[in-house]
Amino acid sequence: MEVKLAAGICPTRLIVQEAQNSNAHWVVLDSHLKKYKEYIRLRISSNLAVMKGKDTAVLVTLKASGKDIPEEESSAPLPVTEIPCSYPLSWRGSPRAIDQSELEAITNNFADENIIREANGMKYYHGMLQDAPVLVECFIETDENFWSMLEILSRVRHRNILNIVGYLSTGAPKSLLYDYMCMGTVDLNLQCDNLAMDFGWKARWCVALEIGGSLRYLHEECVDGPIVHLSVCSAHVVFSNGYSTMLVNFRTAKWLTDDVSSQEDSPAKGKNLEEDEHLSVDIHDYGIFLLELITGKGAPCFQARGNGQKLVDWAIPLLQNGSISQLMDPRLTDTSDTKVVQHMANAALCCLKNAKNRRHSMSEVLAVVRGDELAVSKYGVLLN
Repeated sequence: MEVKLAAGICPTRLIVQEAQNSNAHWVVLDSHLKKYKEYIRLRISSNLAVMKGKDTAVLVTLKASGKDIPEEESSAPLPVTEIPCSYPLSWRGSPRAIDQSELEAITNNFADENIIREANGMKYYHGMLQDAPVLVECFIETDENFWSMLEILSRVRHRNILNIVGYLSTGAPKSLLYDYMCMGTVDLNLQCDNLAMDFGWKARWCVALEIGGSLRYLHEECVDGPIVHLSVCSAHVVFSNGYSTMLVNFRTAKWLTDDVSSQEDSPAKGKNLEEDEHLSVDIHDYGIFLLELITGKGAPCFQARGNGQKLVDWAIPLLQNGSISQLMDPRLTDTSDTKVVQHMANAALCCLKNAKNRRHSMSEVLAVVRGDELAVSKYGVLLN
């Protein structure tokens, strides 16, 4: 057995590289690497397994697309095109109720090998629904977020917001089923050097536009009134198979109208102070998300590695001084698309310096991200 110590190197990059170089028949992931299993599975031809528990060396074999692969075919790489990670927008309708037996079939009777991750008593499973992969989020009995998330996500229709396809509300555990996003979060793609170098400025700008568009939809275009996400960050933006991005994790989301279910035919109420404050939280968080795209640094990791200094506190003086080059991710050396970095930097400062007497809307911020000259001169800072 050969052991390699590789401190400071992206784990996904090292695993894929070593599996390819050594032509490994098996790749075994421990509990710390389990969260990367779907990303790794798509990039290696080896069999993949994870440890079942911290203290037990029991291997749980992963199955491509949730189906058993014949032994003679198991060494062939799985084509990405065979995994439809999200339904086309035209397929999207109201999520359908499923029963307990369907959920058990989808998750292979809640098999351990289908568990993607566990957090705060919640379990997330990979499953198959009508030959399409789904993510199953199972709630603990006392978690009231299930009802608020179901109410919000069942009414939301946007190509850059994670699509809910089904739910179980009468059995145990209560569960929500989503389209399965299999290309990892923006945060994960920024952490790994190889992935970050493939994630160029134009692509990052497109992601900023997509997520900005999803927030504008939530704030300004929902027919039942504005919705706030309240936890926008790179860890809550996920790539689909077609490399479009989806805003996910609506556990903190709120509807800013009273009892939407009883007001289906009522127009949305006018803004009040509390609503304005909540909208501003999303806009401020979107500004930090733009900084994450520009710098290539996740906000939590930056604070952990920078003696407690926050990413925003480090970045704002540089933004105000127009020192964008000192903010830009040094892993990207191509300067042909750097104009879009200026657009994102202008928008970030616009969001982060959102004064109480002049709060910007997402439409205004998105216009700055696009580089609209009128919007930049009116709302932006015209950085050089």
